[in-house]
Amino acid sequence: MSKNRAYKVITMAVLAIMLLTSCSAQQPAPAPAAQPTTAPEQPTAAPAQSTTAPEPTKAPEPTAVPEPVAAKPFVFAHTGPIRTLDAPVTWYGSTHWLTNLLFDCLIWRKSDGSGYVGQAAEKWENVDPTTWRFYLREGLTFHNGEPLDAEAVKWNIERVMSRKDFQVQPQWEFIDKVTVIDPTTVEITTDEPHAYFEYDVSYNGCELLPPAYLQEVGEEKFGTAPVGSGPYKLAKLVLNEKYEFEAWDGYWGGKQPVEKVIYQVIPEKASQMAALLAGQVSLVAGVPIPDLPRVEAAQDIKTMSESSNRLHMLYLRSEIESGNMAKKYPDYKPATLDIRIRQAISHALDRTLLAEVQGTATPTLVRLSRNDPESYAEKYAGTQVADEWYDPDLAKQLIKEAGYDPDNGNKPKLYFDAPAAYFGNEKEVAEAIKAMLEEVGFEVELSILDRSAYFEQIDEPGNNRDMILVTLGGGASLIPTFYTCDWWESTYHVCEKEWSDLGEEMIKTVDPVKRKEMWGTWWEYFIDFAQTVPLYELDNVYAMDASFNWEPRADGWMTFRELTPAK
Repeated sequence: MSKNRAYKVITMAVLAIMLLTSCSAQQPAPAPAAQPTTAPEQPTAAPAQSTTAPEPTKAPEPTAVPEPVAAKPFVFAHTGPIRTLDAPVTWYGSTHWLTNLLFDCLIWRKSDGSGYVGQAAEKWENVDPTTWRFYLREGLTFHNGEPLDAEAVKWNIERVMSRKDFQVQPQWEFIDKVTVIDPTTVEITTDEPHAYFEYDVSYNGCELLPPAYLQEVGEEKFGTAPVGSGPYKLAKLVLNEKYEFEAWDGYWGGKQPVEKVIYQVIPEKASQMAALLAGQVSLVAGVPIPDLPRVEAAQDIKTMSESSNRLHMLYLRSEIESGNMAKKYPDYKPATLDIRIRQAISHALDRTLLAEVQGTATPTLVRLSRNDPESYAEKYAGTQVADEWYDPDLAKQLIKEAGYDPDNGNKPKLYFDAPAAYFGNEKEVAEAIKAMLEEVGFEVELSILDRSAYFEQIDEPGNNRDMILVTLGGGASLIPTFYTCDWWESTYHVCEKEWSDLGEEMIKTVDPVKRKEMWGTWWEYFIDFAQTVPLYELDNVYAMDASFNWEPRADGWMTFRELTPAK
C-alpha cells in the first residue's frame, strides 16, 4: 500500500472513531464547594551561573491581590491516577501538580520558563561553583504552625537524598551536603559543578514538608492527610477521585484570589467535555479536535493553546533485566533486542500522520520539548524532519538484515501495549502505529487497556514485552540521567558506557556553548540506539470557564497558583 493510500485509510478510520467517541459523553456528578485563602508567587530574575558570587537573587514584595471570588470553586478535570500526597515519594508530575498548591519549595520555575521565583526562599546566590546559599523568608510556618526554618529545609532535602525507595531520589544525588548557617539561611553543596542546579532544586521532590508532623503521624497517614506550607490546604480527599484545596490565610504572599481549587478525577475525555459543557468543571486540558466547534460556540467558555511539554513515545525492549517481564514471560525473547528491529520501527512510523491522528501535535525525533534549546528543534522537530525520517523501504531492509523474511511468512512479531486514553488519543494512535508496522512486514499483537489497568498490569510492574506507548515530559537536566548505567526504570534500562559517560559529563558542564555541543552528540546516540522512539510533542488545547483567568504554563503543569477570577 502506498503512503498516501495508507494515510487516507487510517485517517478516515481514526477520525470516525474520534467523532463517535466525542458524541458518547457521560456526565459525572458535580463537585462540592468550600472556603478561601492565600497568595500568588512573585517573579524574580534567575541568578547567573558563575564561579564568582553574584548579588543574591531577591524575590519582590508581594503585591495586593483581589478579594476572593465568592464561593465559586475552580474545578480541574484530572485524568488521574493521583498518587500519594507525600510528594517526594513519587515521580509522576500529574501528582506534583496538586502538591505544588499544598507545599512551597525553596524556589520555583516561572510559568513562561524564563527563570525562577522565590517561594520559601526570599533570595538565593551561587557562592562558588559548588555552593548555593538560600535566605528564607522571616517567620515562615507550615499550615499547623510548625516552623519552616533552615533545619526543616535541611531535613527535607536529606530525606529525599537518602531514601532509595523514593522514585525521585536519583534526581537529588548531585547534592553532597546541606548546611544550616542560621535559622533563615541554608547552604547546599554539590559534589561538583551542576549545570542545572536551579532547575533540579525546583523540580519533583523539592516540596517542603513539616518534619515533626510527618514523624508524628507516619508516612502512610501523611500521604492522605498532609500538612503543607503552600498557598492552599487540603480540605477534603476522596482517594483518587476528588481533592479539594482551600486557600490558607497564613501564606507569606497573602490570600489567594480564588477560594477553592478542586482536582476532580474524570478518566474519560468524553466525560470531561460533558462536565465542562454542563458547568460541572472549570477547565479541561487536551480538548479533542472534534469537540472544538461545540466548545468555541459556548459563550461562557474560552479556549487556549500551548505546548504541553509532554510527548507520546514508544519504549522498545533493549534488555530483559528491568521490571518483571523475564519472570512473567520466562521463555520470551523480544524481537526488539536487535537494534536493527528497533531502528526499523522508528523508520516505519509516519510521525506527521500520527500527529494528525492525535489532533494537535508537532512531530519530533527527540525526547525534549521543542521549547528547550537543547532539543535542537531546527534539526529534529517538525513535519519536514519527520517526513524525511519516514522511510518504509529502509525499515523493510533492516528487518531483512535482522534475519527475517516477511515476504515468505517469516515476520518479526511485536507485542504492543497501550492505554486507551491518557493525555490524548492513545487508542487511535496505537491502531495507526500497528497498521504502519504491519505495512513494512511486522506482525503486531496490540493490546489496548484502560488507563488504570495499563499502569497496574504493564507499566508499573514492568511487564512490557516488545513495545509500549508512553506519555511523558521531562527537562534537559533530567533526560540524560534516564539513559545512564545507574538509572533503572521498571520498563527499561540502558547502559551504553560512552553514552552514559557523556550524559553525566553534560550535567556537570556549566559552559552553555560547550554543553549545547555535547547535546548534539548525545542526541545522535539516542536516535541510533532507538530504545525510546519519540513520536510527537502534544500541543494542548485548553477549554476554560470564562469567569476565571489563567495562562497555560510552558512546562505543561496543571497547577493554579496564578489563577484569578475574571474581572
